[in-house]
Amino acid sequence: MRQIMAAAIILQCILSLGFFLACVCVNAAGKPNGLTMELIHVDSPASPLYPGNISYEEEIQRLIDRSIARAQHLHYTLASLGNNNMSQTIINPLDIRPRLEFHPYGSYLVQVGIGTFDATFPARSFNTYYLYTDTGSILTWVLCEDCLKPGNQCFQTKEPPFPNSKSKSYVALCCNQNPFCKIGQCTGPYCSQHDEYMGGTVVNSILSAENFNFLSSSGQPLMIPGVVFGCAYDTRKISFGRLEEFKVAGILGLGYAPISFPLQQSYQTGKVFSMCLTRQREIQTYLRFGKDVPTPPGGLRVTKLVFFKDIPYYYVNLLDISVHGQKLLIDPNVFAVRNQGTSGGCLMDNGSSFTFLIRPAFNAVVQFLEMYFMRFPRLFKGGRPLRLPFELCYKWMTPLPPLPTLTFHFENADLVINPEDLFIKVNAEQQGNYLLCLAFIPDDARTILGSVHQSNYLFIYDLNQKLLKFAPEDCSKNS
Repeated sequence: MRQIMAAAIILQCILSLGFFLACVCVNAAGKPNGLTMELIHVDSPASPLYPGNISYEEEIQRLIDRSIARAQHLHYTLASLGNNNMSQTIINPLDIRPRLEFHPYGSYLVQVGIGTFDATFPARSFNTYYLYTDTGSILTWVLCEDCLKPGNQCFQTKEPPFPNSKSKSYVALCCNQNPFCKIGQCTGPYCSQHDEYMGGTVVNSILSAENFNFLSSSGQPLMIPGVVFGCAYDTRKISFGRLEEFKVAGILGLGYAPISFPLQQSYQTGKVFSMCLTRQREIQTYLRFGKDVPTPPGGLRVTKLVFFKDIPYYYVNLLDISVHGQKLLIDPNVFAVRNQGTSGGCLMDNGSSFTFLIRPAFNAVVQFLEMYFMRFPRLFKGGRPLRLPFELCYKWMTPLPPLPTLTFHFENADLVINPEDLFIKVNAEQQGNYLLCLAFIPDDARTILGSVHQSNYLFIYDLNQKLLKFAPEDCSKNS
């Protein structure tokens, strides 16, 4: 079977069609199907990275460390796009850096079956791997066995790298003949991908086509043939390790580019996907595509997604912020995108837990809250949170006064952040005391809307119409 597929690929390369292009043409006439994946928070009991029965304080610290690592990664990536000659430094250093070793790629995992192997029932005919979902990555990639060859490097994984040479359905794509292969981007006869990240991290992969299997709602695996992915054969300065226990093998790319999973598999996804996130890590949520994306009965709020050349991130036009129903009248230039998307702006990111708010807007929010809380004598401003980067904190005497909401005013749509997500209770430096802190982190480069402040909303990314649609949702109800 593998020899037949290889021969077909060679013929298609000669005809300058490419394997995946031919697959799309065959399926394009059909009605798009749906697809649902379990979305696993890295700290949930269902996660292979579950940290166990950690304290509330330890959980918050992990979210903070992961968020800062993610923000540094985004800043570096965007700065490198704006300046090809930049040095290997973090462009927008944050005051507090992660104390622990955290990856910068995401906070949620999916489980994927890859390949076709001989297996006796009831064993599966594919190998199963955990991948980080990343709305900021365009390429789905998995560590492959060629990283074991002399001169190449692997990152540590609990399971052996994907044995692509043994899979009956694996095919490496021909150089310069596939629509996803850029001119001159070759390793020998095959199309290759070279990605560089913050701190000198490098991932080299061969673009390949392979069968991917996802657990369907019936409990049976749903096989999608011909998924184009990167078979990583050489990785430098990368680790999903120590606290991640080496159980992750790669990334599911959900960013905006033709090669990303939602766009390349348009027959299955309809170029639409949704997420419904929650702060309660024990609650199971889902990543849905195509016809599986739900339609809330109460309607949707809609704003434009803004895209820039060679930038995979999902930007939205943020116009102003309200607190307690009062607009702060922030200069719209504060939120403006500059330098073709490489600085400024507001982007949606499920890889960061906490929200990073550009400094002038952060200062305006803090100034309003300081005035708002002055009317409550049981609140006392001051105190420093233990090892956390929150800048506005209060001591309090019970009962707590009513806390305000905050609204992000996007173009034609409002996102309301409830008090329980806007504020967070944390340990003070003085042992035994607690603080109530604004759960935003100031940033000098841009605004990044993290998953904590996307909680209990259904977000639908409609890449056909370039729209972000959202509505309040109880994400515990199979959304």
